[in-house]
Amino acid sequence: MSRYGQQAWGSVELDSEVNISVDNNSFDFNVDGLSFSLAIPPGKYNTSRERHESELVQVMTKTAANLNLPVQFKLGGMHYDQKYNVLIVEHLDNRQEHVLDGFKGKAAELIFGEVRFNLLPRD
Repeated sequence: MSRYGQQAWGSVELDSEVNISVDNNSFDFNVDGLSFSLAIPPGKYNTSRERHESELVQVMTKTAANLNLPVQFKLGGMHYDQKYNVLIVEHLDNRQEHVLDGFKGKAAELIFGEVRFNLLPRD
């Protein structure tokens, strides 16, 4: 069995602090053709590249679990001339491929951007 499910890596750098309000908390996406929406609770969320942790990613994963969404969120490290962190959307099923796409909404623009990588389930 694979260790990681299908993953879509975003392109937007998660800064040290992200401010989410009711005006920019909508994170919408599709999984295997089905539409899902996650409303991120408003607040100020810190991300630390050095400690590789993010309050934003933690609250998004907790909210997704409460809604029984088929994904979790992770923090991914990138290195293009400089190191930075991005948001990863990972399917909970790590046995088969899934289609993760259709990322939109104000929060998606702010914290995800475009799909940088789309990785198959793997160890």
